[in-house]
Amino acid sequence: MRRILEFIPHLTLVLALGLAVFTVLDGFNPMMEWLTSGISKAYIFVLCGMSVLSSVLLIVEQTRGQ
Repeated sequence: MRRILEFIPHLTLVLALGLAVFTVLDGFNPMMEWLTSGISKAYIFVLCGMSVLSSVLLIVEQTRGQ
């Protein structure tokens, strides 16, 4: 279980970098609709969820350490 919890920040970073790539691609070719398709919206939703989970886990870990 601990190993999975340690993996969450790395997954969040990968998702954030992927979203940055989608943003750049959408700027170069807006007709491809990189940020407005259904899969992109799901991707953004997963990124938001992972960010919240990562933040909550960090807060819990910091409060336990004090």
